[in-house]
Amino acid sequence: MMRRSGLCLALILSLSACAYDGGDIGNPFTRKVQWYSFVGGDDIQAACAAGAPDQARLVYNAVWGEQVRIYEWDGNRRDLKIRVIGPGNLTGLSSDDVLAPWRAVETRVALSAEARAGLDAALAEAGGFGPPAVGLDLPSHGYYWASATCYAGRFTFTGWRWPSAAFDAARFPAALFALDPGRDGVRPPADQSLDLQWEEDVRRGVAAPFLISVGRTGRVR
Repeated sequence: MMRRSGLCLALILSLSACAYDGGDIGNPFTRKVQWYSFVGGDDIQAACAAGAPDQARLVYNAVWGEQVRIYEWDGNRRDLKIRVIGPGNLTGLSSDDVLAPWRAVETRVALSAEARAGLDAALAEAGGFGPPAVGLDLPSHGYYWASATCYAGRFTFTGWRWPSAAFDAARFPAALFALDPGRDGVRPPADQSLDLQWEEDVRRGVAAPFLISVGRTGRVR
């Protein structure tokens, strides 16, 4: 285990992915090395089989480094797990937890069977359980939804990228935001084409854009 952890940490700078092992994705170090695997739902895919409980992980990327919102629910729980990752707030820095400013803020809200069925229906309507959007690129410096699900024993990974008709037509984002206590802080899509500061940060090597792509059987890095 120590050797595996060491190998993962050695890959931090390249954002190469180690398999998500069910750990705390809110921890910035875990997030750095397991993010691809987490978003792609590798753990969900590994457990998905006939008779397995339904499970869903929806990630709203509202520009990496600015805001990422994670929503998870499954057939075994009666709550919606919400985690929000922001740009980091150094006012929260303390000697007790030096990583505190970059940790995800986690909340759980009650999720009735009716509400869960509504989320499933809205996700199905948007194509969340159907053929994936193969070849769709989901850029870190942009706005998109990524969905990893196990539904009726079948795994699906797909996404919706803004701007697009599919992104605009999807009803599940509004359904999730309505349940989110932090809904007022949701970052809406906005044009990034003239973000000169971002372009300068990339040029200087301060920022490193990356892509997650949708494949036929799962995510493609």
